[in-house]
Amino acid sequence: MNKKMRFPPELLSAIQEGKIELLCGLLKTGDGIIRQLDESEDRLWREALNLSIRLGNEDAMDALLQGVKFDFRQIHEALLVAVDTNQPRVVKRLLDRLDQEKGNKMDVRSFSQAIFDRSIDNSQFAPGVTPLTLACQKDLYDIVTMLTQKGHGIPWPHKISCSCLECRNGRQYDLLKFSLSRINTYRGIASRAYLSITSDDAMLSAFRLSKELRMLSQKEPEFKPQYLSLEELCQEFAVELLGMCRNQSEVTTILNSCGDESQDALDEQAFEEGIPNLSRLRLAVNYNQKQFVAHPICQQVLSSIWCGHLAGWRGSRTVWKLLVSVGIFLTMPLLCLVYWIAPKSKYGKIIKIPVIKFLLHAASYLWFLITLLGESITMEMYRDKFASRKQNILHSSFHMVWVVGFFWHECKEVWIEGLRSYFLDWWNCLDMMVLSMYLASFALRVVIMLKGYFLCHDHGQSDECIYFTQTLRDDWHQEDPQLIAEVLFAVTSMFSFTRLAYILPAHESLGTLQISIGKMIDDMMR
Repeated sequence: MNKKMRFPPELLSAIQEGKIELLCGLLKTGDGIIRQLDESEDRLWREALNLSIRLGNEDAMDALLQGVKFDFRQIHEALLVAVDTNQPRVVKRLLDRLDQEKGNKMDVRSFSQAIFDRSIDNSQFAPGVTPLTLACQKDLYDIVTMLTQKGHGIPWPHKISCSCLECRNGRQYDLLKFSLSRINTYRGIASRAYLSITSDDAMLSAFRLSKELRMLSQKEPEFKPQYLSLEELCQEFAVELLGMCRNQSEVTTILNSCGDESQDALDEQAFEEGIPNLSRLRLAVNYNQKQFVAHPICQQVLSSIWCGHLAGWRGSRTVWKLLVSVGIFLTMPLLCLVYWIAPKSKYGKIIKIPVIKFLLHAASYLWFLITLLGESITMEMYRDKFASRKQNILHSSFHMVWVVGFFWHECKEVWIEGLRSYFLDWWNCLDMMVLSMYLASFALRVVIMLKGYFLCHDHGQSDECIYFTQTLRDDWHQEDPQLIAEVLFAVTSMFSFTRLAYILPAHESLGTLQISIGKMIDDMMR
């Protein structure tokens, strides 16, 4: 028969002094194992077991475990103490004891259930902390491995907006404890040990967790510093994994492998032949992993791809680069024709080098702006002609050659990146808006010309025919299509010149200056 026993006052001093014989004598009874049922002394028995573990006195701990029948909650806290003091052997013994009590499954409970246990109110450990989360926070790989092999895990917290019964009860019972449990759970999930041991792709898991923590910092602004610090840990972990690469082959394998078959996987055939797809690096950009992208290894890979076979481009003088840029600007139509005729030739392959393609795109856009400026000046010089119904649509639509090309390029971008990824960049939204306005302006001019032609052909000199062919500008309606077309053309021309800001980040000094100005304007608007 099990017997209840009062807590011996000399027990703590015997543990501190390491007197095992005295300890065993205090615990010895004639009825076998003691069952401690007095809730008022629960804290004392816990402190006795925890003290023996903190002192590293395994004999005293064994004597307590053999002489007293501790319940799951007491063993659970002792396990936390063993993890906190980094004692793998003690952790193993306590886990075996939990197996004997058949209570180990209770430790795999979700974090929010722990906040209803009033016994943890007097515990030194925060709400929601389990042995596995504590071991993960301290990056104790041996203990984390031991716990995961025993079936322990960290349940993923529910969403902030979750309205399930479990979350509602947790908020109503103790909102602070509920939030702290969530944060402590994420501390365990964001640890290097947990990501390394439980993830098939630790780097990708760090990317995703970093994004989720950044979103949580916005949804729970009162705990924003805690979430951002965890997000910083995830970014640093991914950077450390990248820094372990020892040669170019390992770097290429990591950056070109997405490592996932889900919707985040990017098409490996999306880029030009001979140019790495850099799927991992593109994922880092999508997940806003600035430290990863700015790492010297990534920057070296990007620089080598950027210059291609033009190894001397990076070390050449600025004057030489400027002369080459001017030459490409002047010969842009010829170079495009060469590439269109013979894309696989020697010159065609040179044109496909990213830095040359960038210069060609920039040159083409500058020619486009020059064309817009020329058309605007011509329309102003011959205002009487262009402000009437007698204007020739071809004289003011030469820029549409570029617009059609730009529109086709944007369609290819949507096909390659996908609609969702494409519209994540606000520059793409601006491009689509400007191109749509250009096409709408041109379409309205065509509508006016065709409407005047068909009305005069079918109805002769009717009022509508005269309006669309001979009426003076002062007599046009406010909603006249030609007036709308001119407004659209003026607005899009202005936007087209502001699009030059997209090219500036390619320059080391101008790019940083533009970013600084943008941040300053954003702060002023706030």
